[in-house]
Amino acid sequence: MIDDRSLERAARSWLETGPTQAPDRAVEAALLRIETTSQERDLRIPRRLPKMTTPARVATAAVIGVLAVSGAFFAFSRPGQPAVGGPGPSQSPATSAPPTTPPTPSPTTSPSKPLDYTSLQGWIVFGHFGQAPDGSTTQMDTERRQIWLVHADGTGLHELAPGLPTDGKYAPDISPDGSKVGFSSWWGTTKIQVWEVAISGTAPHLLSTDCSGDPNVCMESEPAYSPDGSRIAFLRSTAGDKNTGLIGIRNLATGAVTLLEQTRTPFTRGELTQPSWSPDGRQIIFSTVSRDPKTDTPVDSRISIVNADGTGLHELNLPAGTPWGDPDWSPDGSRIVFSSWPIHDFNDSKVNVYSVRPDGSELRKLTDSGCGGCGAPSWTPDGAHILFWGPTTFWLMDPDGGNQRPINASKLTYFGEKLGYGYYGYLQPTP
Repeated sequence: MIDDRSLERAARSWLETGPTQAPDRAVEAALLRIETTSQERDLRIPRRLPKMTTPARVATAAVIGVLAVSGAFFAFSRPGQPAVGGPGPSQSPATSAPPTTPPTPSPTTSPSKPLDYTSLQGWIVFGHFGQAPDGSTTQMDTERRQIWLVHADGTGLHELAPGLPTDGKYAPDISPDGSKVGFSSWWGTTKIQVWEVAISGTAPHLLSTDCSGDPNVCMESEPAYSPDGSRIAFLRSTAGDKNTGLIGIRNLATGAVTLLEQTRTPFTRGELTQPSWSPDGRQIIFSTVSRDPKTDTPVDSRISIVNADGTGLHELNLPAGTPWGDPDWSPDGSRIVFSSWPIHDFNDSKVNVYSVRPDGSELRKLTDSGCGGCGAPSWTPDGAHILFWGPTTFWLMDPDGGNQRPINASKLTYFGEKLGYGYYGYLQPTP
């Protein structure tokens, strides 16, 4: 786990670039510090499936940062991570052109008077672990994986279907009509399967009826609804001689499963994660994380696209040398949003949000180095905003990176070392 050092990071960015006045991010981070209690963030969130032949493990480390603000900023250096990837699908030559920088915020907005996103409709649905954010539990437990809902104005905070299934749950996705949530049972237990539950919180029902969830036989996880809600893409992992993962698609009406064999990847080469559909339902985008076989630490991450019929597998054309992940396709199909150094497997020192066209052109950097580890982006259903995890809470921004503001920070900053951590949020379509 990495503690919340958004102000430190903003200050460091300011000192390194040498401007004559503090950037908006530094001021915003200072205001957030004043308005909220000091809180710690987890930017190494273990969400992956365990290897079939070994028990699941969760490794977390807390790094306590000391920051003094008294007319001067003290910055701390942090080493980067290597980017050594294994073999993957075919890829066009990566462009070496640097991404464009975020646009300057509108003069009508200022850190002292943030935009008001509290009228946003629907639920924010997010994964959480540790002590419950409503204070109903009192122990910090990394194995207590839950899904929570809250309105943008901070009201209505509650856990989705508490205690069901007993294994815990993670990796939520919301159906296109906003009525259901698909999720995975938590991989720290004995069965890893895909479930579905009404967003109102009735008892979940099992979708992985033909997959036992036994790590030594068959596991399914990380569901993603198709744009019309008729299918769910998911990750299936198999044991034995194959010891591989691949993408599957389940017809929700019949239960029939189609496995995209072209995506089958040995764990020695990488682990698939985070599928997301194109808005026309014809393609699926996903990440592959490569790990050091000796230490099991992540060393690279790349983004690929495959047709829904299993053909046309290729890597998204992105600059080499950076792990890319957390992809999500815009509702109009024109752009893909994603993270550098995806937060579920890499540290936060270089995490930022980017967008690009599906052909790899017009790469844009949407957040800056003062963000303090912004990542896990997802489009709002209308495509008007990008929801992402920013300093201490969930933030919104325009598709071009403008108007970056926390969502009612005073009520949504309930994450911290003693409380727990929220991550990977999604906005429910307005009912």
